[in-house]
Amino acid sequence: MKEKLTLTVERGAIAEAKKFARRNGTSLSQLVEDQFRKLGRQSFTERWYGKFKVPPADPKDPRLMHLLRKYVHNR
Repeated sequence: MKEKLTLTVERGAIAEAKKFARRNGTSLSQLVEDQFRKLGRQSFTERWYGKFKVPPADPKDPRLMHLLRKYVHNR
């Protein structure tokens, strides 16, 4: 199962990683996945599943309301 992951990395580092990936006939995504696999014998998901705690949402937070309006559509 794949999950979407957003990373913040300096622009120059991304450019260098893309060049490295092209030279090695792979994709930037594959490079990232390979690095996560090298962290240990377990997969990234097996290692970290359930370790992150999500704080409770504050319904008065305007950022939450913006995201709800943007991404949650009543059908």
